Amino acid sequence: MRCTALCSAITLALLALSLPNASAWASAEPRAAQLDEVTVVAKGTAADLPSTLSTQIIDWRDAPGAPLDVQDMLVRVPGVGATGQNGVFETFSIRGSGGNGILVLLGGMPITAQRRAGVPIAFVEPGLLGALNVTRGPATVHFGPGALGGAIAIEPYWFDGTELLGSYASAGDDTLWLAGHGNEHFSLGVARHHAGDSESANGTPLNTSYERDSASLQWQRAFGDWQVDALLLPSRTENIGKSNSRFPTRDSTYPEDKHDLGSLHLRHVSGFETRLSAHDQSLLTYNQRPGSPDTWAYVESTDWSLTTQHSWQHQSVNYNVGVEYLARRDVNGFDARGNLGARSYSLLNGSESLWSLFGIAEWSPLDRLSVEAGVRGSHVDQSQRGAESSDHDSALNLGLIWTPANSQRATLNLASGYRFATLEERFFSGVTPQGEIVGNANLGSEHSIGLDLGYAIDVGAWQVQANLWRTDVDDLIQLQALATGVNGYSNVGKARLHGFELGLGWQANEQLLLQASSAVVRSKDQSTGDPLYGAPPLTLTLDARYQWEHLSLGMLYQHRAAMTRPGFEEVERPAVDLIDLDVSVPLGVAWTLQLYARNALNENYVATADELSALAPERSVGISVRWVR
Repeated sequence: MRCTALCSAITLALLALSLPNASAWASAEPRAAQLDEVTVVAKGTAADLPSTLSTQIIDWRDAPGAPLDVQDMLVRVPGVGATGQNGVFETFSIRGSGGNGILVLLGGMPITAQRRAGVPIAFVEPGLLGALNVTRGPATVHFGPGALGGAIAIEPYWFDGTELLGSYASAGDDTLWLAGHGNEHFSLGVARHHAGDSESANGTPLNTSYERDSASLQWQRAFGDWQVDALLLPSRTENIGKSNSRFPTRDSTYPEDKHDLGSLHLRHVSGFETRLSAHDQSLLTYNQRPGSPDTWAYVESTDWSLTTQHSWQHQSVNYNVGVEYLARRDVNGFDARGNLGARSYSLLNGSESLWSLFGIAEWSPLDRLSVEAGVRGSHVDQSQRGAESSDHDSALNLGLIWTPANSQRATLNLASGYRFATLEERFFSGVTPQGEIVGNANLGSEHSIGLDLGYAIDVGAWQVQANLWRTDVDDLIQLQALATGVNGYSNVGKARLHGFELGLGWQANEQLLLQASSAVVRSKDQSTGDPLYGAPPLTLTLDARYQWEHLSLGMLYQHRAAMTRPGFEEVERPAVDLIDLDVSVPLGVAWTLQLYARNALNENYVATADELSALAPERSVGISVRWVR
């Protein structure tokens, strides 16, 4: 792999610098910080906490029903919907924004992909992850270009002690083995996940098999007033089945999905910090169709990211100013028909250089009023086979926090966002399964502006959180017919999205905790009047936890209303009620036994509204054993 030098350097640093050292940074940096009664983790590019944006924190270890993958966790958040053709490469939308309008950060590194469907994060093993921060609405100022409609920030899990986990689930004979060990300076986790093909509740075969090996190696040490953190996260997934409605007549698999992600993070107690990250990735696709030659598709790239920033306080104002550089190099993609050697390159030695400057200020002019203001400006240069293109854009964020009483919190956030056209949208011209595509080097960036009103109250055993929001998107990049059988990209679209989110929490007693949420998302393509692809139907969620002596019970109930307003390339779907269950029993001091059921009612339903989406897997009953010391 092309990141061998980086990976080796980080590994040697982790091993060579593991000597004891007393310092002011004696323990791991907390992955959560408290600000204005809101806990925020897994920050974006900017070190400043996005205190006025609508965020929610989720964790695999706290989720009922043993979520299968990262997407399974994300769609439990109000306003987040499953898109794509389900399976391991399922993608998601946030408040109706999907595809390339969502930014994903892993360990501070922006994750990129030349895929129209968006960025899948299937290579990440949930058991190796810590908290996931789901930010809803335009968040470009804090997270970076691409956060047109929202952002996902993920941090690796830090093992403090020793943990062993083994689990088995009946659907697809799914097995997971995980081991982790660490202390205040060092954390190592490894995982192997194997799944076979499964079936839906009515016996329809599903192409859901895969084998994934992944690891997380972290190290941190203080040298006087300096703190150094390092991360290495490799992942190898093979033979990934693409579960869609055409299987087994048409069989699509991903023979190889490779990722190597690493970073070095240097911080000073004065507020200065810099982070260097790299992500090397490649993906091979294999398609088999009756009566047609076999085809392959391949894409690879090496991404580098450097962020330097400084945070300080002057009088009553907190400042955060920084510069970010993202370089994509060796972006290659080819198609092959008949045999893997007959290659036709859609992208060859493509490159992209993206610069951003950002600044954020936060202050409290009154005792119960806080104000946050931020700005980000970016410039991008892209090239492919001698063709070049450039673009620039800027975004603003203005937020207010008003606390009329200690138990209440009201927020107002006005934010804009943007995302630049991908290399493929600008430069790829060729034949695809959907017909001939012509790239457009003159594409401009997409823009969004969003308004979010939030209110939260905490009254004893009850907590309520409500958000009313609207987002307008201009200059949408969409395909248009240029000639018969020939399509091209252009900035022609405008869209309006709006909705409402409500969350309730009730601590009935020391044993019972209930959390409920609901989300309504409405979207409209202004040029056609049709809904946008990826806007989820009305969804109601209930998360119940009950502790009875040493027994812990968990239930997740979801009602997904009928999809009656499908968007482009979507179809109507009936309503469905889903339940996931789990029971955890301690076995001595260190051992815990968990029994769980996914799709406990054995519902026969289609996983997403995509017209090619397959049925979801049948009821899956599982068992896991965890040892923690």
